[in-house]
Amino acid sequence: MKASRHVLAAFPLAAALVAVGRPVPEALLAAASSVLIDVDHVADYVLCRGGWRGLGDFFRSCNEGRLNRLYLVLHSWELIILGGLWAFASGAAACGMIVTGMAWHLACDAYGNKSVVRPGFYWFFRRAAVRFDAARLYRDPSKIYA
Repeated sequence: MKASRHVLAAFPLAAALVAVGRPVPEALLAAASSVLIDVDHVADYVLCRGGWRGLGDFFRSCNEGRLNRLYLVLHSWELIILGGLWAFASGAAACGMIVTGMAWHLACDAYGNKSVVRPGFYWFFRRAAVRFDAARLYRDPSKIYA
């Protein structure tokens, strides 16, 4: 899913959280984390492209599925599960809202990118099992940079 769509998707998330009684600052934290999770794309981009080649190249590379390795450490259901367990066990509302935002993001990605990536993509261990090789993670790896 494109960044602009994640920004738009953050609004109904925040509204829903406020509607069920969460304080506005917590709802805003969840909304922010649902967008900021994409920071891991920057690390993948720099590693795969050998440095920063500009914002335009960054968005083209990510949106068009051109990176040859996909680590995306934050885009992992394992992290969501562990974070959720920690938030529940500790009672840390802020952690719970961060995890909620991240889970919302992954759910949106899983739905929006189902024609782009193979099943299981959003599990870190699935990506690790294929050595983060994008050719084995994308449905159509023909656009990947050599």
